[in-house]
Amino acid sequence: MSETVTIAKVVTLDEQKPIQLPADFIQSLKSSEEGSGHAVMILAPSTKIIRIIPTKSSEVIKVAIEIGELSPDFLQELGVVFMRSKIRTLYSTGLCFTADRCLYEGYIDSIDMSISQEELKNQLMEIRGVANVEISVLTI
Repeated sequence: MSETVTIAKVVTLDEQKPIQLPADFIQSLKSSEEGSGHAVMILAPSTKIIRIIPTKSSEVIKVAIEIGELSPDFLQELGVVFMRSKIRTLYSTGLCFTADRCLYEGYIDSIDMSISQEELKNQLMEIRGVANVEISVLTI
């Protein structure tokens, strides 16, 4: 077979020896359409899956939404806010139920933010059932 679907490498998890990405991983990430030389790395502790997503900039916005009462239209209303603001998410968790809360998290490349963080927060707080919205900036 000449084409591959995935690239894999077995590594040792050791706090004293940070994992370095192999050259072919980095080349593949840099050759993506984003191509800025930056990426956001996201770990989902429940699944132990790490995602590395190329970004256009060195700054990523994390949107965390706590849902007090989940309405049937929550995801649709969330999508409307993102579409209206021309926001494309790099990654989202979908709805996650923790011990006693329902949460949603999404990551947005800062270069794709066409509105202010405050305006985004205000629009998200207007969605029925949203109890709290936290927006934070991840940067190098």
